[in-house]
Amino acid sequence: VEEACAPDRAKIMSGEADKDKVDPEEEEELDCSVPEVVNKYQFAGGVANAAIKAVEEACAPGKAVAELCELGDSIINEKLSSVYKGKKIEKGIAFPTCISLNNCCGHFSPLKEDSVDLKEGDVAKIDLGVHVDGYVALVATTIVVGQKNVSGRAADAIMAAKTASDVIIRMLKPEKKNNEITPLIEKCVDSFGCKAVDGVVSHQIKKFTTDGTKVITNKNTPGHPVEECTFDQHEAYAVDVVVSTGEGKCRELDTKCTVFKRATDQKYNLKMKTAREALFKIEKTHPKMPFSLREIDDARTRLGITECVRHDLLQPHPVLYEKETEIVAQIKFTVLLMPSGPLKITGVDIPDTIKSEKQVEDEELIEILKTSVKKKKKSGKKKEEEGKNA
Repeated sequence: VEEACAPDRAKIMSGEADKDKVDPEEEEELDCSVPEVVNKYQFAGGVANAAIKAVEEACAPGKAVAELCELGDSIINEKLSSVYKGKKIEKGIAFPTCISLNNCCGHFSPLKEDSVDLKEGDVAKIDLGVHVDGYVALVATTIVVGQKNVSGRAADAIMAAKTASDVIIRMLKPEKKNNEITPLIEKCVDSFGCKAVDGVVSHQIKKFTTDGTKVITNKNTPGHPVEECTFDQHEAYAVDVVVSTGEGKCRELDTKCTVFKRATDQKYNLKMKTAREALFKIEKTHPKMPFSLREIDDARTRLGITECVRHDLLQPHPVLYEKETEIVAQIKFTVLLMPSGPLKITGVDIPDTIKSEKQVEDEELIEILKTSVKKKKKSGKKKEEEGKNA
């Protein structure tokens, strides 16, 4: 992973980073041109990277998925507990730890009673998110449990996702358009004999928002047009690539949904007391970010959540599956569009022991992958010449 400059932890710890705060209404519009905002993104990114690394290292045959998800969440909460003490600044989990196996496309964050144990050779997608003051850092990676040397279709899927994400970050620059990138993603994924999963997009992210209006879809789907947009400097994006060895068409089965988000634009006068109590607790503890039922140990509150979902007050993140014989892989990282080029604040390196026999052969893609993510620094001589010509 390309390391982001370390955020000023001393300022974060003391709260000094907020001494020049502007009016709250103006603050909502702050972007990555403000050092304080970049600092918070980077701190959240550091916590997300530490959490996903710890979960990855703990994954082993026989380990329970529910316990591993709890581990990821507990690390996030522990690392955030030491910052902004006494400050009225929200911080916490921006997306609960999920570990989705094999043909599962995502959002598997089970309760203990519904958990499964990891097996040797399981293809596990680890996905989580962190926020500091609403500035979100998301990350996901794919591993093969108990195996360092990976080949075959699992390697094809992982390398397809990894290579496609490498293309995206090189194209994610000011003045570029989203519809320039989608065909490149499709060609890249096809090179590995895979397909991008339907409905997965890379989102612009803003304060307390993980699904901004600007998106990059991983593939064009008939009947689901994506509005054209142009990227601008100082924006932030969550690059998310999910690919399948099958057709990329996922569906719900009977796995219990445990990840929800408050739909803040929805109102309804709930009749059941348990539902009203559940909504009250959620609005107090998780007003803007997704949460897992694992965080709610009160059976009464869990019961009320069903009624909240029925009236669209909570948005479910259902567990989706490809065909049973297929493998799904995911790579996700967060990028800030800075003057020096895209700044990657989260992400996990894919080891070179994951080897696909397939590779990109398209000349356009090869040329893009050769380019540097960062802008090349101008030599002193070139700067001098530009100054004379100005």
